[in-house]
Amino acid sequence: MKSFDLVQEAHGLASPNLGGPWFGLPVEAAAVHPDGVATSMRFRTQLRIDTLPDAPALLHLCADSRYRLSINGDLVAAGPAKPSGTTWFTDTIDIRSHLSPGINTIGIDVLSYTASALGNASVPRTGRPGLLVRGTIAGIDLSRPAAWKCHTVQGRHFHQGNNTVFLGIQETVNGQTSEHAWLDPEFDDSHWQTPVLDSQQPFSSVPRPTLAHRPIPHLTLDSAPITAISTTSNPNMDWGRLLRGESLQVPAGTDVSVDLDAGVLMTAFLSAAFEAGRGTRVEITAAECYEQTPTEVPWLRRKGDRTDHINGDLYGDPDSYTLSGTGTQERPERYSPYWFRTFRFIRLRITTAEAAVRIHPLTLTQTHYPVEISGSFKSSSDLDRTLWDVSVRTLLNCMHETFEDCPFYEQLQYAMDTRSQALFSLHLSADDRLIRRAIEDFAASGDPMGLTESRFPSVEPQFIPGFSLYWVRMVADHVDHVGDRSFTERFISRIDAVLRHFDDWVSADGFVISPEDDGNVWNFVDWTDAWRLTRGVPELGPRRANTIATFMYLAALRSAASITKFCGREGLSREYSSRADALTALILAGPAFDEETGYFRDTDRGRPQSVHAQVWAVLAGAVQGDQAADLLRRATADPELAQCSYAAALDLFDALRSAQAHDRISWKPWEDMLAMNLTTWAEDTVSLRSDCHAWGSVPLQHFPRYILGVRPASPGFTSATIDPAPSDLDWAEGTVPTPYGLISVHWKRATEGSRRVTVSAPLAIGLKLADSASQIAEHVDNHQRTLTFTL
Repeated sequence: MKSFDLVQEAHGLASPNLGGPWFGLPVEAAAVHPDGVATSMRFRTQLRIDTLPDAPALLHLCADSRYRLSINGDLVAAGPAKPSGTTWFTDTIDIRSHLSPGINTIGIDVLSYTASALGNASVPRTGRPGLLVRGTIAGIDLSRPAAWKCHTVQGRHFHQGNNTVFLGIQETVNGQTSEHAWLDPEFDDSHWQTPVLDSQQPFSSVPRPTLAHRPIPHLTLDSAPITAISTTSNPNMDWGRLLRGESLQVPAGTDVSVDLDAGVLMTAFLSAAFEAGRGTRVEITAAECYEQTPTEVPWLRRKGDRTDHINGDLYGDPDSYTLSGTGTQERPERYSPYWFRTFRFIRLRITTAEAAVRIHPLTLTQTHYPVEISGSFKSSSDLDRTLWDVSVRTLLNCMHETFEDCPFYEQLQYAMDTRSQALFSLHLSADDRLIRRAIEDFAASGDPMGLTESRFPSVEPQFIPGFSLYWVRMVADHVDHVGDRSFTERFISRIDAVLRHFDDWVSADGFVISPEDDGNVWNFVDWTDAWRLTRGVPELGPRRANTIATFMYLAALRSAASITKFCGREGLSREYSSRADALTALILAGPAFDEETGYFRDTDRGRPQSVHAQVWAVLAGAVQGDQAADLLRRATADPELAQCSYAAALDLFDALRSAQAHDRISWKPWEDMLAMNLTTWAEDTVSLRSDCHAWGSVPLQHFPRYILGVRPASPGFTSATIDPAPSDLDWAEGTVPTPYGLISVHWKRATEGSRRVTVSAPLAIGLKLADSASQIAEHVDNHQRTLTFTL
């Protein structure tokens, strides 16, 4: 679905007026259920269309807090895009393809999170339910209240959930009172009321937010199958009918369950349909995997083979629906949980009352950010190809209106996770709109003169100091791969505020002195087993002198120097470089380095504790060349040191490649996940919580950058370095997206051990070959340059 800007440009459409009042209910919204987190209301209209329009039929929508748009019974869009700071977004939807001659029923289901409960922590809200509609369809001005009927939804309650504690999406619904048939064309809405226009004047107690056009495209809505029956409490029933597109009858007085397998972990909207069965209670439990009884819900889990239904069970928060019994074969009773669910397995538990029920096959509508994938990778290794495919699947599941840490548990955008995910997506697609949105989100968060928030948008502020530095590196990555100076210049003052905040924490002997961990501040570094009890925080000693944070600050200073140089701020760039050089000399002269072991400490005393301190010393440029290679080879083989987890693997592998310690790259942790039948990458080995966390999708950056050897040599990919790293593969090939088009690389090992490399790139990109390249041949044709050389 195209963004409004694209539709507007293609058809010369005027930008709609986003000001003015919103729709509200003519009476106060129903009170929130005692253990609930939201209220909901529905808006409905019917339009007669004699001739389908040739031009786009545009609706512009915003809601506090969520909407679902359905036309003629089909889900068309869900939104709006999550707000960024004080700016909320209006979605533009071209509904022309969903209209048909005759009567068309348009329904908008609005969910409003209360300000007094957490609800979905990543969804800001004003506590003032409402809907904004702009657009004229078939000559009807849909911004007028008279065009609509509205009603508060009864019999539907939203809960926080025990596993999905950050989401507030679990539902208990009574089909007899919730008017489940409200989207049917024959539905009687005569008892519904006309919405009112609320006031947006300054004297309003809660003013409506500032609006802007949605900056990202709409999410995908694609059909996905159930692939297998995993297990059931009653194997005598023919559950295979549900896989064959057939319905199945469950007798009266029955309590039965069946576990459905989608084949891979995904994010999707669910829809169930039933005939008859008045009083039947249906529970739908979405789960990532089979697991043993959790140690502590939701934080600490016990997992092995994710498909082992003999020794494990499904743990998730069920949605509950009680049937009205009015469904027929021609028009079944339908239930769709409001927001998408994350799952590989779905448990249906059906408890019938005095009437039998007939179940129709469950419908899955997969949803994620619509990445137009042009980056690719293949090699002589079957493992590499599997790693690539699983990494793509994991990343897509963690991309919706923002990047997300884990779609099952939180759906929050964290800066460390997002920096990795943004870099991975840059190797898949030239579409950087979600990255721009993420950069803007974090810039709008926190104290404008200090740290960015660790996760944003979020209704609960949290600060992980190092994550502000990851945001700086995210901006630098965007400069390297995209190079939009006018965009980047907007963030220089925010970057400077972050760096000055860290500068205030630097001690006389060169250490960043970290603040105490409290409810809002968390000095997280990595989910490594050695830091299990401290929730990912290294031991910092009585002074809280933090070596890792110091090196992270140094790396961010050097990133900021490159950013400001690109933006023409030469003086500020030199200042950042000078500060980095001075601090490097200071920290190397002090107690951060332990002469006895030859490692950097995590703090200013005691024995060295982690690989992380060594990794960041290399990434900061404090240790280089042969010394860096020796340091990392010893550290990664030392069982006495805390090792890097999936979360820190991107930094670890970048440091190893920088130090030319290629032999220490290991995909064993990823192989272990595949052996346990994961179809996406897990969050960590400490909590074993999430089975889908895209900071593990390291192959998406590693294979193009190092195996193919393609990386930006100047901002915006105006030039590229082609330098494939040493490898034991027989061949590798792939494509890397740039603003100018694709760079394609293919290399193959010759019998004598050398490699013959072919690279093709747009003429706009200068190519810089490895120093060891020989036998170079060039061919130019059709705006492409092709080079062939030997390594």
